[in-house]
Amino acid sequence: MPNMMARPVRWVPADMPASRVRSLPATVSAMALLTVAAGCLPPIGVESPDPAQIETSVFLIGDAGEPDPREIGAPLESLTVQASAAPERAIIVFLGDNVYPDGIPEEGRAEWADARRRLEAQVRAVPPGARAYFLPGNHDWASEEAFGLHALRLQEQVIASLARGGGRDVSMLPGDGCPGPVSVDAGRLRFIALDTQWWLHPYIVRDSASRCAATTLASVTAALRRDVGAAGEGRVVVVAGHHPLMTGGEHGGYCGMAGPFKRLGGRAQDIMSRPNRTMRDSLEGALSPSQPLVYAGAHDHNLQVLRGGRAVRYSLVSGAGSMAKVTCAVRLRESHYTSQHRSGFIRLDIMRDRGVLLRVYRYNSAGRGGAAYSRWLEPR
Repeated sequence: MPNMMARPVRWVPADMPASRVRSLPATVSAMALLTVAAGCLPPIGVESPDPAQIETSVFLIGDAGEPDPREIGAPLESLTVQASAAPERAIIVFLGDNVYPDGIPEEGRAEWADARRRLEAQVRAVPPGARAYFLPGNHDWASEEAFGLHALRLQEQVIASLARGGGRDVSMLPGDGCPGPVSVDAGRLRFIALDTQWWLHPYIVRDSASRCAATTLASVTAALRRDVGAAGEGRVVVVAGHHPLMTGGEHGGYCGMAGPFKRLGGRAQDIMSRPNRTMRDSLEGALSPSQPLVYAGAHDHNLQVLRGGRAVRYSLVSGAGSMAKVTCAVRLRESHYTSQHRSGFIRLDIMRDRGVLLRVYRYNSAGRGGAAYSRWLEPR
């Protein structure tokens, strides 16, 4: 009988992409892979670009509004260190749910100081010289309650106050409770921000104080189509909003006891609901003629890199900004990479001439981790 114990064991982390599984040599021991999975050694096959060739670095982090009050947390600390290396070319995008659980309340309420602290932790993570944009999420709209539009404007005021006090280039995008789109150009990058909760909010989304360029679903869609189409040849277009276009997480009807019920489509925050489908169909209709490189969302508290389908080339979910909120995710047929129950963020490095490198950074509950996955979204 052969000695089975002499054979090398080939253990693979559940969220390792298939391409990396195939590349692992058969002699890699189980202990070595376990160590890699725990974040104690550099991961296998993660690329790093030549810093001199990077034109713009975009950091995508969402649902970061529930930091531990005793510490900043590994994702924000790592993001700050990386952006500090070249702040003049760093753009940090907070993808919504910036303040849990109900956004910014009126000053004087008992919850106000804690809400402000949650926001301040993120603003302080932006190094001087870098730019940062806060996109709204459903929790920023007072967790979808009637106070939502006012809560969102209060958050914009607090962000502006924190930015002035700390000397940082930080703002809410889109502002004034408007849906967007708002475009920002930086070198080859065209970044387009949307407030997707504006589409889903069950109470008023505009009032006499609103000064929005687009105020109807049709006008928002038409403006998005124009902004994406006007980017021109050679531009790297990244569109971002809080809600994802697709997800293998809880809001997609996966994971947990409530997963099958969410597929019935009763709640606007879930993929299968009628309002959510209407929003996604409209956005995809606006994006598909030009098919931008990336649509980035959050909402589900995990990290996913997916093929984008007809509307975009890649669809990202980066909603793991708070370790206290991370949840599960399943691999879909569109999935390139999925990380669950880990905090982290996604980084896009746009090269000067050609090439866009995506890297996923993830961290365990002890704060250990680092780069776990990379992929060239635009070849060099």
